[in-house]
Amino acid sequence: MTDYVSINYTQELKDLLNRIFSDEFMQKHTNFKNFEGFRYSSAVMASWDSPRLVYSKTIFDNFVKESTEYESWDDMVRAATDEAFE
Repeated sequence: MTDYVSINYTQELKDLLNRIFSDEFMQKHTNFKNFEGFRYSSAVMASWDSPRLVYSKTIFDNFVKESTEYESWDDMVRAATDEAFE
């Protein structure tokens, strides 16, 4: 169970992720047209609509590695944040 991550998925976090993962970012750096497509294709989160996100770090990082130019979810978040707030 040490591989699993559980975080509060507040409205503030949802808004931030939607902001940094713009359609432009997603089309440039991933195999998806938008963040919504990425979320629904990942299928590794308990639910993107729930108040808590629970996921296997290994499985989710592998999904990110296979469908984006990043090695992990953390790398993807950092890159999107840097790009959004340059």
